[in-house]
Amino acid sequence: MSRRHDQSFKLLFSLTHAVEQMIRRFINSDLADDLDFERMENLATERTTPGLIRSNADLLWKIHFRGSARYLILLIEFQSETYRYMPVRILYYVAIAYHSLVAAKARRRKTAPGGLLPPSLAVTIYNGRERWTAPDEVLDLIEPTRGWLASRQPSLRHEILDLRALAAQGPTEGSVVSWLASMELDSSAANITRVVREVLAEYPGAEHARLREAFREWILGAAETWGIEEEVLERVKSLKEAGMIYAGVEELKERAHREGLGQGRAEGRTEGRATMAYRLARLKFGVETAERLAGLLEEVSDPERIARIGDRIIECETGEELLVRAREA
Repeated sequence: MSRRHDQSFKLLFSLTHAVEQMIRRFINSDLADDLDFERMENLATERTTPGLIRSNADLLWKIHFRGSARYLILLIEFQSETYRYMPVRILYYVAIAYHSLVAAKARRRKTAPGGLLPPSLAVTIYNGRERWTAPDEVLDLIEPTRGWLASRQPSLRHEILDLRALAAQGPTEGSVVSWLASMELDSSAANITRVVREVLAEYPGAEHARLREAFREWILGAAETWGIEEEVLERVKSLKEAGMIYAGVEELKERAHREGLGQGRAEGRTEGRATMAYRLARLKFGVETAERLAGLLEEVSDPERIARIGDRIIECETGEELLVRAREA
């Protein structure tokens, strides 16, 4: 997983709406009914133990129960590979969070009514290609024993959301988790375009800009692994433009495979980049502009010049502006 791809997961589940959907639809709806998602607070994920050992969880949330001072600690971890000892890591992060609350209490800050520690819930969101096979309970990793000793072993279970397995079960009602699962299972241009269209239709307003940005980061994280220059990716300002980039590169990859391009030949690079530029221009400005651009590209043999014209597609606001700047390039 690229750094950008990984960051997109953290962006998505830093959103209250995404966390509520995850718990309500994929963890436990009764629990979701009891929680006040309007009173969610991010907790520090980087902590230092008394022995100066640093720990850094992915996400920690404090979510109050409705009409109460009581709250839940929600730990969310992201994994792209199965890790057998994940329950040990989860136990460690929960223990460190509790230790921090005890230290806060020692500084005369309240933990929960009666001085009790809050309940916790740990969720691992997994996007690896193979099914998750590791235990979800730390007790399962401890050598079995009997009698008196058995009752004194630590026990903590974490929930596993295996995105590919979830998507493979079939279409579900549109939600952040189901869209993410669908893209992880099927990253074809057609499916990414469908998800982009549904996200834009469901969350069009300015209040959902961060959610659209998180999906944009997922797409650009995928594009980053294809070697597209970082400065080009940084010019992609919207989810719609990110979808265009993805669709264009997917088509280019398929055509390169079919026609034997991409072997380092200058003519292959030129034709491939011209195809991508045409595709992106058609998606953003329509067929007429794309056809006029194709006429200009026929006169260009330098693949780097075509790449610069491709950058202009992202930068320009109108088809006419693109054609003017393409001639200049």
